[in-house]
Amino acid sequence: MTRIHPSRFATVRAVTGLALLAWLVAAIVGATTGLVNRPGQPPMILLFFAVGPIALGVVTYCLSPSLRAWTDRFSMTWMVGLHTWRFVGFGFVAAWLLGRLPGGFAIPEGLGDALAAAGALTLLPSLRRGTVSRTWLLVWNTFGLVDLLSALIVGVLYSNGPLGVLSSGGVTTELMVTFPVSLIPTFLVPLFILLHLLTFARLARHQVATERDDAIAGPKMVVHAH
Repeated sequence: MTRIHPSRFATVRAVTGLALLAWLVAAIVGATTGLVNRPGQPPMILLFFAVGPIALGVVTYCLSPSLRAWTDRFSMTWMVGLHTWRFVGFGFVAAWLLGRLPGGFAIPEGLGDALAAAGALTLLPSLRRGTVSRTWLLVWNTFGLVDLLSALIVGVLYSNGPLGVLSSGGVTTELMVTFPVSLIPTFLVPLFILLHLLTFARLARHQVATERDDAIAGPKMVVHAH
């Protein structure tokens, strides 16, 4: 693990926090001013919110030893546990039943999200004990990442714009670009794609987050190859 001065951790935390706040505020402004939801037009603003932060996050992570050292301190229990919010996928299925979302999007993507959340919940006990299987963690992380990428792609294909080739004049995914639901594709989905990529990076280096006083709370992770 790269060792950096404690003051650098404070700087990285502050810069990352400000970046996330600016991203969230921009997503809120984009939604409330109608920039994200532009029927009949290519979803360029939506794609910017989805792709831009991911690209910036990956490049910054690769170029910044301080950022890598700081994220190495994250508890894997915490990183995986955050994905339990994805039980919100059941809400997509409910929206389909109410006629607000197309079934071709709501059912596979909603149930996929719920399955990813259930997988995270299942992994938490072994993560806390420090006996988690690296294989199962990789399987879950791969599935969770593919599910989020699929949600973005299928959501666009069912949109009310020129790329909405699957909508066929029926129900579209307009609900997903309507505030506050729009924060899912413009903020939460790309943020958790980054979290999945960070998990891959940690596992690829066989690194374990060292618990320190200023680290994010959580037990030490010991990965076992099963």
